[in-house]
Amino acid sequence: MDVTSFPENRPLTAREAAIIAWLLEHGNSSAAEYLQQLDKVRVVSRCSCGCASVNFSIDGVIPPSENGMGILSDYQFLTNEGHLCGVFVFEQAGLLAGLEVWSIDGLTKRPTLPIIEQLQPLGSVAPPPNTPPDPSL
Repeated sequence: MDVTSFPENRPLTAREAAIIAWLLEHGNSSAAEYLQQLDKVRVVSRCSCGCASVNFSIDGVIPPSENGMGILSDYQFLTNEGHLCGVFVFEQAGLLAGLEVWSIDGLTKRPTLPIIEQLQPLGSVAPPPNTPPDPSL
């Protein structure tokens, strides 16, 4: 699936920065090393679907994507409607590269940023049984 993004050029919002910092502090063994890049991040694009996913540049350098991505921290959360979503922060070529927010159960079309207190390790929360689909899908 080809996902289109819209160009942007802005600093992180306070909420984005707080979630990314938390994810890096609670991520894999190398995640905390990327905290030093957080104050150099600018958002260079956002997902065209309207979700909260964004891509970064660090000191004006957009991380190259040809070597793939390394997930630094991966969590999940239940939305207020009970839908299961995920959020992860990733690097490319040693640079903090983006924040991805996605629907795990496929019932939410445009997931928003979670509240930090909602975050649980990936795989630790199951969606409620008989969750009805999101009518906006």
